[in-house]
Amino acid sequence: MIESKELKRYLDFAYEAYQENNISEPDQTYRQDGKVPYIMHPIWCASMLIADTQIPWKERALGFKALILHDVLEDTALELPDWVESEVKEVVKELTMGSFKEAMEKYNGKSPFIKLLLLCDKLSSMYEDHVGVYNNAAMKWSKRKIWKKLTIKGIAEVEEAYGNIRIVQIGKAIVENTDW
Repeated sequence: MIESKELKRYLDFAYEAYQENNISEPDQTYRQDGKVPYIMHPIWCASMLIADTQIPWKERALGFKALILHDVLEDTALELPDWVESEVKEVVKELTMGSFKEAMEKYNGKSPFIKLLLLCDKLSSMYEDHVGVYNNAAMKWSKRKIWKKLTIKGIAEVEEAYGNIRIVQIGKAIVENTDW
């Protein structure tokens, strides 16, 4: 069970990190051409995971917390607070990549659970950018083809490990309808 006060603590810290201490280049305090606060990206990722009841509860609870914080170390000036459980911190560190190249190189060595979380992250970005609505300089068109191939591979690997869960079904639909 995730207690409501614990959820609020995670969300409050995530808001402070992404909206008030974001240092990513280019500044991603907002996404979708400055219309949507960045905090919505980790919330989307975490919500997709926690809602998929076909995934074991322990993995959903841990993954939910990690996905709320997954870009803190990459994109903000903050460290993870002491109150964050060590297991959550470890998962966030596994999800943290210094560059697009590093993410591509380290992907194959990740566990099925980490690949599931990375899939949630990738699908969120593809979902909101499927028609180029958000001109993310960090995701140039040349990288999008690579990203899409990795996402297709991730969907297959997650399906192999977890079965035809909701995230796999949604992922297939997003990939099929995203012109990357």
